[in-house]
Amino acid sequence: MSYQDLVGMQNKTIFLIFQIMTKSLLNLLFIVFLLSANQIIGQSIITPFGKNRVQYHNDQYNWSRYETENFMTYWYGKSRNISQTVIQMAELDHEEIQKILEHTLGEKIEIIVYTDLSDLKQANIGDEDAFVSNNDKTVVQGDKMLVYFNGDHHHLRHQIRRGIAEVYINSILYGSNLQEIVQNALLLNLPEWFTTGVVYYSGSRWNHEIDDELRDLLDNPDYGAFKKLALDHPRVAGHSMWN
Repeated sequence: MSYQDLVGMQNKTIFLIFQIMTKSLLNLLFIVFLLSANQIIGQSIITPFGKNRVQYHNDQYNWSRYETENFMTYWYGKSRNISQTVIQMAELDHEEIQKILEHTLGEKIEIIVYTDLSDLKQANIGDEDAFVSNNDKTVVQGDKMLVYFNGDHHHLRHQIRRGIAEVYINSILYGSNLQEIVQNALLLNLPEWFTTGVVYYSGSRWNHEIDDELRDLLDNPDYGAFKKLALDHPRVAGHSMWN
């Protein structure tokens, strides 16, 4: 065997080893990526609600469930009676919201019921700022919504309607699976008045309170243009536009 043949075999061997090492490295990186992705997704999906935030009476959270055709409500201890009311209200308003938005869901909406706002603030679903900045906004995460009872059934029903509407809007805009959500979130850059407005339009019928609020704002010379009104008061601007 000549010197050239030996060099050729050596080069082929080195190239083969390089290919094997490269393929192994890529496989290793791919496995690491999958493990990391599964961990991130797993944390967001299987983390039980009511566990991560500071809690002052953990022993009361023994959850039970009611289930109907379109909803599942989760309740604990003293929230049982409220949960029965919640699921009845949800089924009562569901068809109307479905017709307004002309959309259907493949999965049931989950409603987690709390007896008061202090209990709800201990949940780990949703942005902490949502509890601080606007206690009137229903907290929605995916197909889950959190509601609480402050003694006012009218307020409770508004939470439920807005929560249902937001779950539907999220499904329409972003899809139902992870790939659709990521893809559409990158493509869509909708103004706040658009999405907030359609949620409130679907969840709250136009009434004299909203009409008075809009009239007071329009009397202000600063809001001669819709753009300024939408920037400062997206809920009112969006609700009135959709109405």
